[in-house]
Amino acid sequence: MSVSRGVEWGVLLGMRKVETVEQMPEEYRRVILKLLAAIASTEFASVEQHHPWINKGPTAEDRYIQAQIAADEAHQGFIDCRLLRSFGEEGQAEADDLLRRRMGEHPIDAFNVPFESWIDTITFCFTMDLVAWYHLRAMENSSFAPWAREMTTMVHEEKFHASFGARRVTDVVRSADYARLCGAGRDEVQRAVDKWYPRALDTFGKSESRFSDLAVAYGIRRWGNAELRRMYKEDIDAQIQGLGLEVPPADRDRRIF
Repeated sequence: MSVSRGVEWGVLLGMRKVETVEQMPEEYRRVILKLLAAIASTEFASVEQHHPWINKGPTAEDRYIQAQIAADEAHQGFIDCRLLRSFGEEGQAEADDLLRRRMGEHPIDAFNVPFESWIDTITFCFTMDLVAWYHLRAMENSSFAPWAREMTTMVHEEKFHASFGARRVTDVVRSADYARLCGAGRDEVQRAVDKWYPRALDTFGKSESRFSDLAVAYGIRRWGNAELRRMYKEDIDAQIQGLGLEVPPADRDRRIF
């Protein structure tokens, strides 16, 4: 996707995109810094989750792709750190804290949960990396120009991760050969879906959110929390049902609505 020079939606429609922190109104600066920090908090956390499974996939392709996913998440994390540091002392402190955190310290619950098995790993990709794709897709052509330019690669990386998860989950359910290699089958996939589905829905944040509304109004993000969750849920529910699995109740094990 090409990046326009002008803002495409919101109250700044038609104005030139914001290139530097110095150009930002204070409220805009607070919104983009909070959003960038939230996205950034997931990147190195995801590397932590994937790292133990890089050499444990049942096929060579699985192992290579796990390594690629970890590399992509680290790459995105360092991009986020660079952008955070452009915000001065506050952003620098946020980037330093991002690099310091370890499992159990991350602000978003789903990224404090270790993978328990190969099925757990690919189901995380299937569910949670699709969440990431929706979040990043919402910021394509963002009014913050440096962020918009980074989306041209980051969106495709997350789609690759989610597509890998969907393909391998499908293989477990439909391919006896792959299921045998994994030592698991439909029941294990269903349990993993039950585990990650509520966390995926929570990851979109509160439906009623002034911060979310401001992000859309300023052209930073195209859709708010509730709309993103709705779009994601329609997508993932159809995929789960297409595999002959049960979609968990939308309110089961949820913390954020």
